[in-house]
Amino acid sequence: MRFLMMLSLIVALVGCSQAITPENVVEVSGSILMEGKPCRDAEVTFQAEHLPTVGRAVTNGNGKFVVDELLPGEYTVSIFRMSQDGMSIDPMFEKYAGTDSQLVAIVTPEKTTFDFDLTK
Repeated sequence: MRFLMMLSLIVALVGCSQAITPENVVEVSGSILMEGKPCRDAEVTFQAEHLPTVGRAVTNGNGKFVVDELLPGEYTVSIFRMSQDGMSIDPMFEKYAGTDSQLVAIVTPEKTTFDFDLTK
């Protein structure tokens, strides 16, 4: 009986997940600013609790990023840059790093551009 319950749960979870195909993924782009100035070399991560895709990119010299192949959905956006010594996260980015970030992006086929102006 326990085996059948576990099997039912697994089938339900697999059936609810979205398949990743070229037809249903989108390219997401945008910019990261720190108090109005372009933020270069920041890692941007889009992560959703119930979606199988995670997107990562690093900003260029103009603070721009592009993330390929995300499924539409709601994502927590994490942004950080390493400190000068490369040993820790730059303190200016601590509140935007990791899963505790309050930044959210709702990605749809029509809404794929996200610009974030961060504060210290």
